[in-house]
Order: sequence, then structure tokens, then C-alpha cells
Amino acid sequence: MKIAICDDNSLDRELICDLLRVYFSEKPFTLEIAHFENGINLLHDIGDGSFYDIIFLDIYMDSLLGIDVAKQLRDRDYRGEIVFVTASSDYAVDGYEVQASAYLLKPHSYEKLSAAMDHILRGRRSECMYYVKHRKDVICIPYNEILYVESSNSKCILHRTNGTCYTLYKQLGDVERELKDIRFLRCHQSFLVNMNCIQQIHDRQFELSTGDTVLIRQRDFKNIRQQYLDYIEGKG
Repeated sequence: MKIAICDDNSLDRELICDLLRVYFSEKPFTLEIAHFENGINLLHDIGDGSFYDIIFLDIYMDSLLGIDVAKQLRDRDYRGEIVFVTASSDYAVDGYEVQASAYLLKPHSYEKLSAAMDHILRGRRSECMYYVKHRKDVICIPYNEILYVESSNSKCILHRTNGTCYTLYKQLGDVERELKDIRFLRCHQSFLVNMNCIQQIHDRQFELSTGDTVLIRQRDFKNIRQQYLDYIEGKG
């Protein structure tokens, strides 16, 4: 999960960062945090193709008010979560206009932040997204639309259930760590498969609902088969 903290006070940025690391230490997410001392730099970064699942925005900043940064983000079709952090409740109503997920009053506390994050993650649980840079755009792909990912030399190909494919310039192990979801099974050195899309096991390979097949690592066939069966049983 990628999070941006935008606050012109470096101590506040560090405190929010520390609280987030404590919160996510027991969560099944890979955490990346970026710091911005003003909204202009944040907007430039997003304009260059970066995406953040959650943005923490201070309201009162010298160069550009946080509420104005949020409006520009929404105007640019940013669909992630926005959390305002401020010493005043003056802009609470404006927060609704930009669909803010939370409005946290300073001083910061773990209790306030964890309650806000619990609320956000509950809402996102059924909408897990994987973000792929495609040309100049960032494509949001729901986890349930990822069919499988295959390794191809120094890059990977992500296959979507609608037949679309995306090239990822990273190793398959990196993709596996980024997704880090129980539904994805590393069934072969070259394949990561969405177990919700498996139709049957046939000739020591998985046949998917689309008719595609992915290989199963032969020396671990029994173990991989059992992981799949345990997953199906766990789904009930």
C-alpha cells in the first residue's frame, strides 16, 4: 500500500509516518510512504504518474491549502482516499465536498489514526486494486480481475479476465510481494495464478475459467495442489 503524507511541518510528517508503521506492522500489506512538504510537489508527483492509495493532507500549508490540493486531486480524477489532518475543524464541511475519508484533529494520536485506518480498510477490503502504469496512465485493476501473471525474461505479463494484458517491468517475486493476497498462488517459477479463476487441475496444470492454462511446478505438485484445495475448502 502506497501512502503520501503532505504537511509543511517535518515533525508532523514523521509522527504520522511512525504511527502508520505501527498500525501496518500487523497488517498483510507492503507499506510505502512518501513525504511532501507542500501540495504543489504532491500534485507534480501525481501528474508524473505516481499513485497513492491514501493521501494524508494538512489543511494549513503555506503554498496551497490542503483543501485546495484535494479539489485539484479530484479534478484530476484521483480516486484514492484523502485524510485531512489539521489543528482546526473550520474546513470539516468542505471535506465532504472532496469525499474525504477522515478528518483528524491535531494533536496526533494512535487511537485517532487507527480508527480512521480501520474505517478506510473496511471500505476497501472488497475493492483491492493493483495499479499498473500503462503508457502515461495509471490503470487500477481490481484483484478479482487479475487472471494470472507470468514471468517473461526480465519483465512480467499481467493477464486480466477481460483478455487485456499489461507489461510490468519488474520481477514476478516483486509482483507477488505487492499483491500479497491469499487468493494468489505461486504455482510455478514463471506463474502467479488467481485461485478464484481456477476451473480444474488437468495434466498437472491449472485450467482457468477463460480456458487458459498455467503450469504447476512438478517437484511441488502435491503441495501446490493441496494449497489450492485448502483455499477452496476455506472459502466454504
